[in-house]
Amino acid sequence: MNIIVTPCVSFTSFVFGDSLVDAGNNDYFFTLSKANSPPYGIDFKPSGGRPTGRFTNGRTISDIVGQSLGAKSFPPPYLAPNTEDEALRSGINYASGASGILDETGLLFIGRVPLREQVNYFEQTRAHILNLMGETGTNDLLKKAIFSLTIGSNDILNYVQPSIPFFGHDDHDKVTPTMFQDFMVSNLTVHLKRLYELGARKFIVVGVGPLGCIPFIRALSFMPSGKCSEEVNEIIQGYNKKLNGVLDHFNKELGPETIFVYANSYDIFIKIIENHRQYG
Repeated sequence: MNIIVTPCVSFTSFVFGDSLVDAGNNDYFFTLSKANSPPYGIDFKPSGGRPTGRFTNGRTISDIVGQSLGAKSFPPPYLAPNTEDEALRSGINYASGASGILDETGLLFIGRVPLREQVNYFEQTRAHILNLMGETGTNDLLKKAIFSLTIGSNDILNYVQPSIPFFGHDDHDKVTPTMFQDFMVSNLTVHLKRLYELGARKFIVVGVGPLGCIPFIRALSFMPSGKCSEEVNEIIQGYNKKLNGVLDHFNKELGPETIFVYANSYDIFIKIIENHRQYG
């Protein structure tokens, strides 16, 4: 469906996800997944080019989308000091680098905030808003807010990379790609339903991009120059298709007051890869 976006006068955004949208939560606990040193942040004007914990040289995709929808400021990381009151103005960012839909994803990085815990954090934020605004005010705020989830890449990466016996994993224990896709979707569905029960009504759920084309996967698969791993990309496309189907079901079941938008990051990045000269 075609969606026309008009800027809002008041924009509140609650961001969930992994390193693609982490705004600095990983700076506040011990983890091997950090982005608190140069050259991270060199093009991020609000910080004067200093690292903010974003895993990018500039803005994250959630920063860009937020500004396009009329946001005046970026939702601060939940774990940063004194950010609770920002929930009423710009929203809160709960995302954490190395995290996944599944609790065990990112174990090698030691510290990370899985999606389940991110939703727990939002529940605490909701309790704070409730104390300030009451039930009616809280429900009104949340039904107008945007809830974005950009997660799943690390789950796929953990699945396709070689297992490490030291951590109790074995390649022979792996389920089939189809079963793994279903496992990811069913777990994400649980978290989406929980957010809905907590008052969320406007969702943007981002699909997984073509990870078969990133250097790490191409190196693992010994891909020749300029080639992507079709095997990995097929797993991702299967997951994305199932995710999109679940969101369509939610729209039919819960709409029109509730809307789930599927963001097709896979096709966007494939077009950039295939037409890179056109995009500069």
